[in-house]
Formats: sequence, structure tokens, C-alpha cells
Amino acid sequence: MAEIKGKSKKDNIYIGVLSTLGVILVILAVMYYMEHRDNKRYISEITTEKISLENELKLLSQDYDSLQTSNDTLNVQLKMEQEKINELLDRMKVFRNNSYFEINKYKKELGTLKGVLRDYIVQIDSLNTRNQLLTAENVRVKKQIDWVKDRNTKLEESTETMKEVISKAATLSLVDLACSPINRKGKEVKKISKTEKLVTNFTIQKNVTASTGVKALFVRITRPDEVVLGNPENLLFDFENTKLSYSATREIDYEGEQLDVAVFWDNDGSLIEGEYKVDVFAEGNHIGTAKFLLK
Repeated sequence: MAEIKGKSKKDNIYIGVLSTLGVILVILAVMYYMEHRDNKRYISEITTEKISLENELKLLSQDYDSLQTSNDTLNVQLKMEQEKINELLDRMKVFRNNSYFEINKYKKELGTLKGVLRDYIVQIDSLNTRNQLLTAENVRVKKQIDWVKDRNTKLEESTETMKEVISKAATLSLVDLACSPINRKGKEVKKISKTEKLVTNFTIQKNVTASTGVKALFVRITRPDEVVLGNPENLLFDFENTKLSYSATREIDYEGEQLDVAVFWDNDGSLIEGEYKVDVFAEGNHIGTAKFLLK
């Protein structure tokens, strides 16, 4: 009886130990499952963070690509930041240490790159604004220069016009120009055979603008066949960068007042019938022309 009781007591102890071990195993299994589940969720979260960081880096790289500037120094700096982004992406591709420490380190570097990008955007905006202002200023200055050039051109044209006006105003002018054949007694005749001289008469008009003093007048008489009646010495006078022959000349003392003038050409036997032309020149200017008939 005592043996039976002792054996029963041992069995109870054995059963209790087994039960305890069973409970411990169950607890361990539960703990393993929970830890495995948490670890799986942990790895999944880190993987998601990694993918998100990679996407942000790629977008950041595109943002750097989109920055445009004509500043060479800034372009070099932007290229260096691009290289940092590419280096960080390469490091993340081989990232195997599934820890938030590494993820947070990458996040910090990403934040730094974003901050640098914002600084560059501010600098480039400032440069672009300044360039726009400089461009606008250049356009304004160019317009002013063009305006000054145009004004100077107009002033030069106006000055030249004024010179021409003054020159014309100072040029001698004549009226009542006529040429007639006369005989030895100075009377007008109608036939060439009785003509001793050709007298050219005209009146120099009053001109307070013209210079005063001695002035040479040249009379050029052209026959119907375009031959110019010459002077005894075959002398020439200057007119418009050339030299012309003349028929007769006379000097006058001009004082700015109206003056009647007569210039004579001695008949040398070269007269023919037909319509003649007489031209008068003074100080390099053609001041009068008229026609007359000889029979």
C-alpha cells in the first residue's frame, strides 16, 4: 500500500514536470512566432523605407537636371551634387544591414541634398532675375544709343541741309538775261554779216547774304551745232570738278546791291545761223541760261 502511494506520488510529479515543460514549449513557440512576425514586419518596413528613399533620390536627381544656369561655377557645383546622389543610390543598392540606423543615415544625407538644392534654386532664381534686369537694361541702353545715333544723323542731315540752304542763299542770282548781236556803233542788228559783237546783258540781284568784293563772271555761248564760241586765249574756268571753255569773262566789284552787267564777245567769224544758248557762271555756280536766234 505504501509502495502504491509512493509510485502514485512519483507519477504526479512526472506529470507536473511534463505539463510545465509543455507550457514552456508553448510559450517559447508563441514567443518565436511573435518575434518572427515582428522581424518580418520590421524588414518589410525597412524595405519600404529604402524603396521610398531611392525614389526620392531619383526625383531629386531629376530636379538637379532641370536646373538651368549660365554660371559656370554653379554648373560645376550642380554636377558635384549629382555625383553625390548617384553615389548614394549605388550604396543603397548594396545595402544589406537591415537597420533603421542605416536608413536614418541615408535620410539625413537626402535631407542635406534637398537643402543644397533649395539653396541652388534661390541662387539661380537670383541670377536669372539679375540677368533679366541686365537684359532689359541692355535693351534700354541700346535703344538710347540708337536714338542718339538717329538724332546725330538727323542733326548731320539738318546741318548739311542748312549748309546747302545758306550756300544757295549766298549764291549770286540774275534776271533779265539776254544776248544780242550789235554792230560797231553798239546798235542791235539782225544779220550775222553786220554783227561786230555779241553782248550779253543781265542784272545781278541784291543779296545781303552773298560775300562782297571782286567776282569773276563767265559767259559761255553755244552755237546750234553745240560748238562753244571761244575766247582768244582759249582759257578755261572751273565748274563742278571739271574745266569748261568760255566765250567771254568780266570781273565785277559786288557790294551786295543790284548791279547791271554787260559782257561782250568779239565776232571772230565763227557765227552761223540758228538758235544759240548763253549760260552765265559765277563762283563755280551756274546762275542763268537763255536762248537767242541769229540769221
